[in-house]
Amino acid sequence: MKKYNTVLFDMDGVIVDSMQWHAESWQKIFREYNVDLPKTEIFAREGMSGLASIIDIFKSLGHPVFCEDAIKKLQLKKIALFETNKVGIFPAVPDMLKFIKSRNLKTGLVTGSLRRSVDYMLKDGLLLYFDTIVTVDDITNGKPHPEPYLKAMKDLKSKPGEVLVIENAPLGIISAKKAGADCFAIETTLDGEYLKDADRVFKTHEDLFKYMEDNLNLFADYV
Repeated sequence: MKKYNTVLFDMDGVIVDSMQWHAESWQKIFREYNVDLPKTEIFAREGMSGLASIIDIFKSLGHPVFCEDAIKKLQLKKIALFETNKVGIFPAVPDMLKFIKSRNLKTGLVTGSLRRSVDYMLKDGLLLYFDTIVTVDDITNGKPHPEPYLKAMKDLKSKPGEVLVIENAPLGIISAKKAGADCFAIETTLDGEYLKDADRVFKTHEDLFKYMEDNLNLFADYV
């Protein structure tokens, strides 16, 4: 029977309750270019780097794509706007991380955000729960490419078949599955119909945590 010795987490929408603020910040930025963007368009692209998502949105709308320097300025403007919001940790997350570490499992944070955003949102010692952190600054190809999760596995010396990924977005699920990992998804921003490629889908963090506690046989005692 398969046993996981490594659990990798996405950040936005999984560890931090941030996607609403990301969406509203992007909506304000895009309105400056007369683009009215539904939040679902942003949620569906979660996991992509900020630069890639801007380009993808403009292309999908038939809007001319700006030069790289202009897009980077747009991204920094959005980040500055986002950082005016107070972002919280999902309530069940600290206990879930304590439980996972109590099983002596290896852990990682794998995000399409900048390291700047990680440091802004994850304070109060929460970063200490992760044995490796992979951000968009550390990779060439963002989600849905498998590189982010493959890099985390390499950092932790974990084999794909021993890894469980926790995601909440379609592109993140694709990235995890392409990397050879199993993936559980949580419906924090999108309904289950968008997350059908995951191995299991949970309504809430509490549901996921209870499943973990009720199925200890899924986890190897890693030493």
